[in-house]
Amino acid sequence: MRFKRSSRRLFLTGAGGAVLALPFLPSLLPRALRKSVEAQGMSAPKRFVGMKTYNGAPVLDFYPRQAPPGYGTHGSDGTVRVDNALPEATGRHQNGTTYFGHAAPLSDFAATGLSNIFGTSFNRFHDQMLMLRGLDFMPNFNHNHGGFLGNLGLRTNGVGGVLPGAQINATIDYVMSRSAAVYPTPPEGPRVLHLGSRTNTCSYAPVDPTSPLAVGRDSVQQAQAFTNPRVAFDALFEGRMPSGEPRPPSVSERLVDRVLEDYRRAHESRYISAADRRLLDQHMTHLSELEARLGGMESMVTCDTSSPPSGLETGGEFDVSVPQIVDFWDDMVDVLVLALACDVTRIATFDVTKMVIQDGGDEFGMGDSENPNSAGRSNWHLQAHNWDNNARRWLGAGMRWVAEHVAIRMLERMDEVEEIDGNSLLHHSMVLWGNELSFNHLCYSMPT
Repeated sequence: MRFKRSSRRLFLTGAGGAVLALPFLPSLLPRALRKSVEAQGMSAPKRFVGMKTYNGAPVLDFYPRQAPPGYGTHGSDGTVRVDNALPEATGRHQNGTTYFGHAAPLSDFAATGLSNIFGTSFNRFHDQMLMLRGLDFMPNFNHNHGGFLGNLGLRTNGVGGVLPGAQINATIDYVMSRSAAVYPTPPEGPRVLHLGSRTNTCSYAPVDPTSPLAVGRDSVQQAQAFTNPRVAFDALFEGRMPSGEPRPPSVSERLVDRVLEDYRRAHESRYISAADRRLLDQHMTHLSELEARLGGMESMVTCDTSSPPSGLETGGEFDVSVPQIVDFWDDMVDVLVLALACDVTRIATFDVTKMVIQDGGDEFGMGDSENPNSAGRSNWHLQAHNWDNNARRWLGAGMRWVAEHVAIRMLERMDEVEEIDGNSLLHHSMVLWGNELSFNHLCYSMPT
């Protein structure tokens, strides 16, 4: 794998062994295995990331408001009307008549950006994106954790409990985690990695881990997330370095020297192909560039994973300090991408309950809390209840920050990792952004 650019945090996590490892070299495989690989074509793993935002979502902010040439009128809600009907019926009305969904290429909206939430920074991903509208959860569902991943039975609103008539399922991430298409062999790390800013997740696991299709309240349990990137990193990468090899004490120790012996032995092998020699050269060039970028940062950076760097603690469930929120999600994204790139896990959930609001010249953090004493503008849950002009503007700005800071960082980092078949990690992944609620406390037209 290769990262085309690396931040301080990405280097810190990579120093656990992933960046220092030699790249995968097909020509050094045993002959029989190499012929099999060449005959079948090298395939990269499949991955899935489910990212969820909470409380009310400003639905109209997700969809285009500026119509490109040829699109005619807007709909009654002020968003662009799409008139191109799908060739097959989408479903049936209650009276039995069929109805048809409509579609438009996202690239048609590249000039202005898709919407208030998805700006032009997403243009490069338009060909791989689907933005869905009109997906409804069942009535009276209200607050929920696992709805967008398929558990449509358990509510978390004031009355809570089970929605009458609803089926309680293990969520789709756990169903996938038991598929041989995702894990032909057991992973090094967890089958599903959970990261977020609170322990409760959008994921429900079977109580019996061998039964991914568990159904019923007593058969599933809510998965718990890592809420500290440092703790997640330790759990994922501790012990991945070769046995007996000391951990690098500081950045001043040359990274290239740590793999030079292996590099020379592999480079001089008579069995290695010319393509793999070039791959080795690229890998060593990457390490040198990484080392140069980190020059002069000894006071900030340590490769000793026994001393966590500053800025990784969230400061409590409802801490909404802007610098802490920014650093927290930067670190979480880096841990997530590294875990996928190192193939420690192939499935992850990402629960986003804190965001930054940039309202003109004003900037503040917003978090999720049902604490009645947290009655200020920084309470995401309260603002979703208020739904006044300020709340709608703030929630739209917050979702835009999640898109432009958290989601785009994830996509770009995943796209920077080159896999064994020459495509990116993102190319082989599905990233799904879902929501807990749409407008206010309703579950109609869930932005997806």
